Amino acid sequence: MTSDFCVAVHALVFLHHKGCSQSSEEMAANICTHPARVRRVMARLKKAGLVHTKEGVDGGYQFPLSPDGVTLRQVADALGISFVS
Repeated sequence: MTSDFCVAVHALVFLHHKGCSQSSEEMAANICTHPARVRRVMARLKKAGLVHTKEGVDGGYQFPLSPDGVTLRQVADALGISFVS
């Protein structure tokens, strides 16, 4: 497991809790990391279809899925992380 996995899980929980679009700056403040790191992790989650992005004044990242339907395995796969070698 890498720290990117922790950032990704934290970000998804935060987005679900907020229930609205959040910028990388808002997410980074909550996660206690740099916004560029959040953007790098979120880009991989977006590519995997786990988050959406919205442009504009109210833009940012959105978690449109039901948390019951998302597994930690999906998050790990999106990041290219293997728990067992």
